Amino acid sequence: MNKIFLILLLQIFFISCVKKSDNQTITPPVLIDNYQCKTIPVLQFKTQNEITSLFDNEIIEKLSISAIPITNGAMSENKKAYFSVRFQIGISNLADYVVDVPNTSTLDMLVKSIEYSFQHQLSNGDFQVIIPAGTNFPAPSEGDLASGNAFFMSSLGSALLALQESDFYNNPSNSGYRNRIEILRPKIQSALNFLLTQNNLLQNYDASAPNRLLFDALAFYSIGKWLDDNNGKNVGLNFVKIALTKRTDKGYFIEKGGWDSSYQGVGLSLGFKLLSIFDTGETLKQPLWDCLSCGTNWLKSRILVSGEISTQGNTRVYSGGEMFLGVSKTVAWKSTMIAFYNMKYLSGENNYGDIANKVLTFYQN
Repeated sequence: MNKIFLILLLQIFFISCVKKSDNQTITPPVLIDNYQCKTIPVLQFKTQNEITSLFDNEIIEKLSISAIPITNGAMSENKKAYFSVRFQIGISNLADYVVDVPNTSTLDMLVKSIEYSFQHQLSNGDFQVIIPAGTNFPAPSEGDLASGNAFFMSSLGSALLALQESDFYNNPSNSGYRNRIEILRPKIQSALNFLLTQNNLLQNYDASAPNRLLFDALAFYSIGKWLDDNNGKNVGLNFVKIALTKRTDKGYFIEKGGWDSSYQGVGLSLGFKLLSIFDTGETLKQPLWDCLSCGTNWLKSRILVSGEISTQGNTRVYSGGEMFLGVSKTVAWKSTMIAFYNMKYLSGENNYGDIANKVLTFYQN
């Protein structure tokens, strides 16, 4: 009788650990105290568009849908009225769709979105910020403003390099679109020149948020590469080096003094994007890969059997955690999914794709 009672007690305990309700799993895999990062060998480095071509077309399309602008090119929070260039960050998702499923209608939307962004550039290369009337949003700090520019330019630079690598974009029939982009080259150079003046500010402001350091790295390096501006590229590489120092032996980036499963996904997806645009002989490729491989394996320990990303122990994104524009931040599941797919394509290990599919299925249902 005592043995039966013990078995029943253990079953009840197990069930209570696994489920909070019929629909919400709450107990994540446990991190082992002496867990050390695991680095998987890279099978072959791939370019940005080579990676994009390996994704299911439907995923690339769905990622682009949230970035679809209105007719004047405004995206996201800019649709009602221009707010900030940071909200044009969907440009890179549109570019991925253009090169994955070539069509001129999406290319036209993409070019309009870029043109719209530069309609709000100031003479010194900075961009306007116009807080919407009737809101109580606080005035942004200098760090906020510089970071917003970096967000936009990381997306713009990725998009421009994706187009540069695209046979469709370089087809003579699309010369009109290329000319519209080339007209903006001096403005893009001016934007980079201004961002370079914010280098020290960004290093200090983003020091405790590695994902933002990687946004900065991607902004400087991608725009610098497109413009053939070595100063921009070198500053970008320095931000990568700084971000690499923010990783623990367990594999996670230190966000606000601890781990954060949501921002881990963001940082990893940015790192994989950087890896895909690095010059062939760039010496940081292997150290960055080792960091991303290790970090993706750590993030695997935060994925529940259901595909949900556990926020237990997070320092930033969790129930009652950080807010943006008065709204609680939600888990960056798309970035997490993208990171796992990248890991699959670069390592050749299918189990990473299985995890990506689980995450996709959980958050789409």
